[in-house]
Amino acid sequence: MIFFFGTRSSKIKERHLKRTTCSYCQSQDSFTVSTYGTYFHVFWIPLFPLFKKHIAECSHCKKSFSFAEFTPQMLKSFEVENSTNPVKRPLWHGCGCLVITVLFVIVFSISLYGVYSRSGESAKVTPIDPRKELLDADIKKMSQLVHKERDSISASLKACVDYDIVSGIDTENIAYFTKQNQSKLLVLLKIKDIKKVKAEFRKEILDIVEDCIFQIDKSQQFSELYVGVEGKWNTVLVRTPNQEDIGGRFADKYKLLSFYGNDSLSLAKTKQPDTLLLE
Repeated sequence: MIFFFGTRSSKIKERHLKRTTCSYCQSQDSFTVSTYGTYFHVFWIPLFPLFKKHIAECSHCKKSFSFAEFTPQMLKSFEVENSTNPVKRPLWHGCGCLVITVLFVIVFSISLYGVYSRSGESAKVTPIDPRKELLDADIKKMSQLVHKERDSISASLKACVDYDIVSGIDTENIAYFTKQNQSKLLVLLKIKDIKKVKAEFRKEILDIVEDCIFQIDKSQQFSELYVGVEGKWNTVLVRTPNQEDIGGRFADKYKLLSFYGNDSLSLAKTKQPDTLLLE
């Protein structure tokens, strides 16, 4: 089999040099510089670009000058042209490399899909934890509660938080949601403009919520408090009796799952009202 490969060149730019004099015929502003792009090819298909070369020709005497023969005057004019009208290689000079990359990605993806499919058929199906669905549903409810307090705890919490919250946050646009599970209390807040508070100071919001709940729960009916704070796009703060995620940027909301029960089987035994009232 005959294998054809090598290098080829094509003209990619043509520009005129200003304020120059031809050293051969003394003509003024008569130079045109042609820029050629060299590329490596296989069977005349461009694979990847190599180097560029520049040739100047006098339109009067037709004498050509390689880049190494440019006079200081020509070099200065050439630099000015490059800064205002730079040379860009055409995409087709590297289309072969792009095609090879695409083919590799396709073959790799097909192979990966095949491996994943075979492993998926042999592996046991992991059941979805219903507690995640409950938490996501409660977060969705909370997002609809701006200016609407569902229960006395949310109302009391809002009044307390409005007084103590970090300055810069519009407290009227904070959504609240509370839920009771026996002696556990879940408190969710959605603060869309939390970005106004630096990440390292956002954990103070959790401290404020905890202090407010302590003041509200005078009868001490809640022994475990679960708090989650949502930003505009994701959960930013989480604190439970046993763990927390208080970096202030991205938090694992599923750390709150133990509020609904220690495992998915405990859900069937637990009654979880959406609202609660405190005397």
